[in-house]
Amino acid sequence: MAKTIVVAIDLLEDNKIQRMIADVQFLAKNPQHYFHFIAVMPNLRALETYNIHCDSESITEKKDKALTMLTEKLTSCVQQFKLPTLQYCCHAVIGTPNYNILAYADKIDADMIVIGSSSRNKDNITFGSTADYIVNNTSRSVFIIR
Repeated sequence: MAKTIVVAIDLLEDNKIQRMIADVQFLAKNPQHYFHFIAVMPNLRALETYNIHCDSESITEKKDKALTMLTEKLTSCVQQFKLPTLQYCCHAVIGTPNYNILAYADKIDADMIVIGSSSRNKDNITFGSTADYIVNNTSRSVFIIR
């Protein structure tokens, strides 16, 4: 039975987040489940896309501030899930989403990964590239929400 669950959140895909809420709430009915919400921003050039404004000159300061602000955005987003605060934590990363989601799942020894799929093709059963990569590169259970 899954107890440690990574939930990958794409902060730029509100419709995908909305589709995930009911399923995550269903999983959260088991009080033994603990959720690690993760948001991954591809790089510092994406700051504007995420509506994050960092005026720092230093790359290190800019990265630290971006991670803090991204974590705040994720925490705000996760409130929509209406989970008890003792049942989850939020984690933000800058880098390639598929690699970083798997690395985080490995780091915490997650039992399951929950990810939304943004496949645009409704006629075929296909996944978005990140979901496809995760399914094909982990031995963990993966719950894909379309």
